[in-house]
Formats: sequence, structure tokens, C-alpha cells
Amino acid sequence: MLPDPLFLEEIGDLSTPRVGLAVLGRPIGHSISPILHHAALSVLSKEDASFDLWQYDRIDLEPSLLPEALEKLSLAGYIGLNLTIPHKVEVLKVLNDIDPEAQLMGAVNTLHFGSGSWVGHNTDGIGLSRAISTDLGIRFQDECILIIGAGGAARAASVQCLLEGCEFVHILNRSKERLNGLVEPLAERFGRNRIKGSSLEDLKISDFKDKKWLVINATSVGLSEEDPSSLPFSCSLLSPESAVYDMIYNPTTTTLLKDAAKAGLDFSNGLSMLIFQAAKALEIWTQKEIPADIMFDAACKHFQ
Repeated sequence: MLPDPLFLEEIGDLSTPRVGLAVLGRPIGHSISPILHHAALSVLSKEDASFDLWQYDRIDLEPSLLPEALEKLSLAGYIGLNLTIPHKVEVLKVLNDIDPEAQLMGAVNTLHFGSGSWVGHNTDGIGLSRAISTDLGIRFQDECILIIGAGGAARAASVQCLLEGCEFVHILNRSKERLNGLVEPLAERFGRNRIKGSSLEDLKISDFKDKKWLVINATSVGLSEEDPSSLPFSCSLLSPESAVYDMIYNPTTTTLLKDAAKAGLDFSNGLSMLIFQAAKALEIWTQKEIPADIMFDAACKHFQ
């Protein structure tokens, strides 16, 4: 069983030599990250007993408290943080050191504290790439990809797809302002012939009807089982060769994925992405090779 998430005021100093890791977000109750990381740390501890003293927490944090949280957690003995909705973009305002790939993605999902400051990384892109290759047998190269959302996860996904040589990326988002804020810099960097954006108001269904697309949901729509599909049209309009990947993993089957199944499309939820990005983050913090299969087994046992 997962313990309840912590709030910032509940965080106390860790007694040396304990080491703290955590995931910060709101909502955060759905996150199974502690299960994954503790499973991997238990394997690492068989070769180095010091990893028995590493802990991983879930912290429910509102965005306005992020700067305070980073200072408090570093002083308390936390050296690694994962960020989820809504902190991946907001954290850029408070970081002085961001690795080049995360800078290009315009979002950070992993922080490492060393030499007196937090360094921002992004493991979402490589996590997504490995997940879709593993689950759906699809590589981004030469694919036409529809990404739903324009937040931090969508930014990472878009950059990763373009870096790996996809043919075209179409971003779909409710807000035009946020949409343009993502599409414009990527169009400048990768070429306007490779990326386009649409809001719900100017979406043209004809761009997708009977055509092969890899659809990726990078929004929080679907976290509640009562949520509608994040895609504003039925998956049945797409070519039968299309596939759907939803970054949400809890619940395991969102309305979008139910629609994909009904349409006979290949589909997968975001559990594999969570695992691959988590393994990469733990590699950054520990400087050790991380057994992703151990994380996957722990996740499957949790959802049984």
C-alpha cells in the first residue's frame, strides 16, 4: 500500500545518512512512483547497502509553493525530485542550471541537487520513445504524430519526435495562446513544414480522416474515469493502421483508450513511459544502471 501524499509543511529534515527523493505534483494521489523507485533501490542495495537509506515520497504541492519547496527539500536532505503536472514548465523560472535537452524541450521533469543547486533534466522524451517502441513497435522516424496538449509533457514529446526524424507533428490544444507558445519556437527550430498546431475551434477533421496517425495524449484528461476522451473525434475516423498512446497510466484504461480499442487500433497506456523515464531519472541520481524490468514487475503487481 502507498502511504498518503505529504504536504510541504509535513516535510522534516532527514537524519544523516538518509537520502530523500520525491515526486511533486497536484494532483499526486494517482502516482505510483514510490513503488517503482523503491523496487529498484532494493536491488541496488544488494550491492551497496547505503541505498537502503534512500527513500522516495509523494508530495502534494501547489505551483506557488514550488520555489519554497525546492529550498526546503534541499536543506532537508533531498537530492532528487521528479516533477509532474503542473510543475514541469513553471520550474524553469526558478532554475539557474538546465541541461541542453531539457532547455530545448522547454520543460523539466527531473531535478538533481549537487554543488549547492538544483540542475534540471528531462527524461520524459526518452521515456516516451522507449515506451512506444516497446509497447507498439513504433519508432518516431517517418511517422505522422498527433500530440494532444501543449504543457510540459507535450513539449518533451514534440521535441523527441522531431529529433528522432518524424515526418510531421500536429499539436492539438484548447488554448491558442499556449498552443502558439509551443508551436512557434519548434517551427523556427525544426521547420514549419514539420509542425502545425490547431485549437478545438480551428481543427479540421479532414486532416485525420482515414489517415495513419500515432496519437499521443499528453494532457491530464482521463485521470478521472468520468473524463471524456481527450481526442475531440472518434478514433474510428483514423486509418486502421493508426495507434494511440495515452500518457495516463492510472486508471489503466482511459476513455480515449476504450475508444481506440473499439475502433480496433493498437493502443497502450503510459505505464511503460513512467517506468522508462523513472529509470533514467534514478540513473541520474545514483550514477548506476537501473533495472527497468524490476520497476515494471513492481508496477504490474501493484495493479493486479
